[in-house]
Amino acid sequence: MSEWFYNPQVEFDMFGSAHIVTIGTVALLVIAFYLFRKKLLPYREGIRITIGWAMIGTRLALDIWYLATGQWHYEFALPLELCSISLILGGIMLLTKNRVLFEIIYFIAIGGAIQAVMTPFLNYGFPQFRYMQFFFAHLLVLIAPLIMTWLYQYKITWQSLLKSFIAVNGIALVNFVIDAWLNVNYMYLAGKPDSSSMLDILGPYPYYILSLEAVALLIFSLLYLPFGLVSIWQKNQRSSAGNR
Repeated sequence: MSEWFYNPQVEFDMFGSAHIVTIGTVALLVIAFYLFRKKLLPYREGIRITIGWAMIGTRLALDIWYLATGQWHYEFALPLELCSISLILGGIMLLTKNRVLFEIIYFIAIGGAIQAVMTPFLNYGFPQFRYMQFFFAHLLVLIAPLIMTWLYQYKITWQSLLKSFIAVNGIALVNFVIDAWLNVNYMYLAGKPDSSSMLDILGPYPYYILSLEAVALLIFSLLYLPFGLVSIWQKNQRSSAGNR
C-alpha cells in the first residue's frame, strides 16, 4: 500500500507549517470566491452541481479509505459527527436547492468547518490521503452555504437560527441514544476525547455539554449578525423613503 495513502507514522502537527499553509489556503479560497462571486454567476449551476456531488463523493472516499486500510469501525466511522452530517446534507442541499436545509446547514457547516480547520481532531499529517480528504471535505462544507448565499441570494433570518439550533439539538439527542446503545462517543456526548481539546475549558462531563450549547448559540448569533444588520439597514432605508 502506498505510503501516501496510509502511513500512520506521519502524524498531524497542529499549527505546524503544513497546517498553517492549509489554513491560509482555505482562507484565501473563500476570500477569492467572495471577490469573484459576480463573475461566477453565469457558471453558478455548474458550480452548485459539481460541489454538491463532490461533497457526497468525498464522504464516500473516506469510507473507501477506512475499508481499504482496515480502519473502519462503528465506534468512529459512522457518519454521525456534525461535519459528516454537514457534508452529506450540504451535498443534498446544493443538488436540490432546498431552502430549509440551507437554513440549517448555514450555521452548522460554517461554524463547524471553521473550528475543524483551525483545531482538527486528526491523526494523519501532510501529505497523507486522510489529511487531504479531511481539509478538502471541510473546505466544501464551508463553501456550500456560501454558494447559495453569494450566487443564489438565499437569506438567513432569526427563524433560520432557531431552526438550526433545534436541528443541532435533535441530532445530538439521536447521537446520545446511539452512543448509549453502541457504547460509542459521537459528538463527545459520552465524554471528552482522551487528548487535550477545547472541551477542556468548558468544564467537566456532563456540564461541558451545557457550555457547548451556549457556545453554539453564540456562534450562530455571530453568523446571523451580517444578515440581521442588513435587514435593519433595509428597514431604515424603506422607512426613510416612506417619510419623504
